[in-house]
Amino acid sequence: MADLDMAMPVRERDGYRQSALVLGAAQLGGSYGIANTVGMPDDDATARLLRTAAELGVTHVDTARAYGESEHRIGACRVPSLRVITKVAPLGGVADAPDAVRAAVTESVARSRAELGDDPLTLLLHRAADATSAGGAAWDTLRGYADDGVADRIGVSVQSPAELHTVLGLPGLGYVQLPCNLLDRRWRDPALTEALAARPGLVVTARSVYLQGLLAAGAAVRWPHLSDTDRDTLVGTLDLIASELGRDGRIELCLAYVLGLPWVTSVVIGAETEEQVRRNVSLAVRPPLSADERAAVVSALPDVPGALLDPSRWTS
Repeated sequence: MADLDMAMPVRERDGYRQSALVLGAAQLGGSYGIANTVGMPDDDATARLLRTAAELGVTHVDTARAYGESEHRIGACRVPSLRVITKVAPLGGVADAPDAVRAAVTESVARSRAELGDDPLTLLLHRAADATSAGGAAWDTLRGYADDGVADRIGVSVQSPAELHTVLGLPGLGYVQLPCNLLDRRWRDPALTEALAARPGLVVTARSVYLQGLLAAGAAVRWPHLSDTDRDTLVGTLDLIASELGRDGRIELCLAYVLGLPWVTSVVIGAETEEQVRRNVSLAVRPPLSADERAAVVSALPDVPGALLDPSRWTS
């Protein structure tokens, strides 16, 4: 863990500063991720985990109203230097009624603040569709929170490049969160990279860097929509590339690839233990892949089924 002596990179977008690694907190509200063998940490372990992240230079923790007790547990620990990104509860059945949408967003934010305290939050809509339905009532409500100082930045969590293109035109958009990993070729579309290059002040945080744990677990688990033979070949290829590039295994390779993308500000990675936080930080402080190294990775990897890249299409 010698790399823990290195400083955590902090990246700035129009005055908003965020560490290269953001702590994901879905695991604090329940068992989450295909590779989670520990389960939800208890209150003492949660407090240690959050304090360790802050001590190691992590600036933000990412949570949501939909993550069970996650907000409550973060708020109970009150780590002052750890800022909070949270997502509004999905709007569901009220999405077509403007008054109901505004009320639902207001209630969700009020509940988040009751759990997390009065410091400004980074507020995201949990679904891209929530930003445009009901005449944009949800987005207008978030803009009001930004104007009032309740939110230090507002944004949207998206699932695909098509959704990203849809929300990029939202007035006041300052933050997007999206799923991205080295197997997902969709994010290399030139139209998308050009659109993001035109928005240098936009914070782009990538989640699912390890494809919800599949890339970390490797051959130890079954992969949805991929045969065991193809899985083993892919994992072996990733391990070989990591060795050739002087990386500490495919986990570091996955992280260094995404952090090397010029439009990515940070990655959000969850943890169930303090040791996992230390391990993730030790990798995030290392240099990202260069453009040539990323190109070599892409050329060496096969195409994978689209269903593999979309956890909503996985079966239990």
